[in-house]
Amino acid sequence: MQKFGCLIVGIIFIGVAVFMYFKNSNLVKNCTVDAIATVVDMREDFTADSDGSGYMYYPIIEYQAGENKVEVEMSTGSSTPAYRINEKINILYNPNKTDEFIIKGDSTSNIISIVFGVLGLGLFAYGVVIVLKK
Repeated sequence: MQKFGCLIVGIIFIGVAVFMYFKNSNLVKNCTVDAIATVVDMREDFTADSDGSGYMYYPIIEYQAGENKVEVEMSTGSSTPAYRINEKINILYNPNKTDEFIIKGDSTSNIISIVFGVLGLGLFAYGVVIVLKK
């Protein structure tokens, strides 16, 4: 079983990459309406990191979606605040599901899915070599 470890982990990483790619593609396809969002608050979430303490910061943004004002917390956080309170952010939101949005020009999700895919393919290939050698 141990010799199949790289194959299994590689397949998992490839699966995560494919899932992230399609999720991001759906967001890009569905989020079509321009808006300017304002960072109205920042949620701090305590996480234990390598030195035993740390915080992740999740911006809470507000924007106008037609007649409605929408307030939503970003799903991704960072160890240092990526935005300041009252900072304006250009977004695109989904007119059919107004709390679904993407930050205009942000390619972080694409980069992460590519990294997972490349790592997954590398691990998978390495696993194939290990299995074939034995």
